[in-house]
Amino acid sequence: MRKTLLFVLLCASLSTWALPHYELAYKLTGNGSMMMPDGKVNQFIQRPVLGGSFAVEFLPTGRWHCLQQWNNASIGVGASYLNLGNDAFLGSAIAAYGYMNQPFYNGEHFRIGIRPTVGLAAVTKTYRNTLPAGYIPYNKKDGGFKLANQSIGSILNAYLAVDLYMDFPIKDGWEITLAGGWHHISNGSIMHPNAGYNMFGGELGLRYHPVKSERVKELKSERYEKPKPDVPRKLYDGVEKKWAVEISATGGMKQNYYADNIHGQKFFGVATLKAAAYWVPVSIFRLGAGVDAFYDGYYSAVNEEYAGENPGAPVTYFGKTYLRTSDVKNCFRVGISIQPEFIIGHLTAGIHVGFYVFDPVKNLEPYDESGKDPNAIHKNGEPFNRGIFYSYNFAEASNYQDGWCYMQFVLKYHVLDNLFVQLGLKTHGVRAEFIDAGIGVAF
Repeated sequence: MRKTLLFVLLCASLSTWALPHYELAYKLTGNGSMMMPDGKVNQFIQRPVLGGSFAVEFLPTGRWHCLQQWNNASIGVGASYLNLGNDAFLGSAIAAYGYMNQPFYNGEHFRIGIRPTVGLAAVTKTYRNTLPAGYIPYNKKDGGFKLANQSIGSILNAYLAVDLYMDFPIKDGWEITLAGGWHHISNGSIMHPNAGYNMFGGELGLRYHPVKSERVKELKSERYEKPKPDVPRKLYDGVEKKWAVEISATGGMKQNYYADNIHGQKFFGVATLKAAAYWVPVSIFRLGAGVDAFYDGYYSAVNEEYAGENPGAPVTYFGKTYLRTSDVKNCFRVGISIQPEFIIGHLTAGIHVGFYVFDPVKNLEPYDESGKDPNAIHKNGEPFNRGIFYSYNFAEASNYQDGWCYMQFVLKYHVLDNLFVQLGLKTHGVRAEFIDAGIGVAF
């Protein structure tokens, strides 16, 4: 009952705040999806994921010139309630998020497009409140961790989604809306375990634009008109500013493995320093190249079997990296990246892809203490001696390694022309390394 009341309160708050200020559309849908098996959540999947969503959408009229440049896109804020299909071990989730409807085709009788979504989700069941009675929470050797929820380690998580949507106008502002795609809940390795939930499914419902039918044609021309010349864009107008240089510094924290808590070293610091130059060919896109320096404090730890050789050093039970000595050099990496970014007013969103030119960790993975894997470093063995590029398989758990390629999902918002705030998620393939946030300057 409390979860339902919280969901209703979120919906009412969104509508009340937005109503006096903007031309709006309202959307109410039912949601259904399947939890995707990943080796962690498989044993707990009992039923489909079911729930509902309410959203308020801001239509591209008048002040929304940046949305008109995106084929009259609209932005929305929403809230969802999801029952995750197993009350005892998966529980439920409440998500609050923002999204953008980017139409491919925006006709009078039919619309189709893509909808990226970013937000936060709170879940009711995690590793820590599903561990069976009698087991030690952070002791890997007692086997209890295998009986608990190994997918989620924190109550508050990131919520990401990409959907293909379709809207079908009916009459007097009412529309049938449906969508389907991928939805994800995890915390970016801030707290482990962090396999996360991956769901694939859809939604079906109604969308209502409270503008009388006789006004639709009148407003349609306003939505489709191009930005007026007397409303200048301060950033990246595609004519006056073709180039930009940016420097940013971000930081955060991470937990590498939940069993590490028994040694008191719960979190490690992380940081990123980036410098890049961007070419702005059009007002909605820019392409950059830059240098990235990373710090991950986890790699100052040593494996459990070498704790006696390193008194006072943080100890890890993770056992996938050959950490025989506590060496701060292992915490630093430097890479070169290509940085495509999309521009939506003062917001930019991009996926940066790069390769390491300095990376001590590449010679320490994979590690296999048992000595059974012929392609891994064994206990008391010698590190690898690799070049910049080498073959590896990041998808194989038995051959765990980060590899030479990294990605960053980056959001920036310019609070001033020359000052922005930044949020980033760094990954190697499908594995998140850390989330960090900070500020940057533009020239």
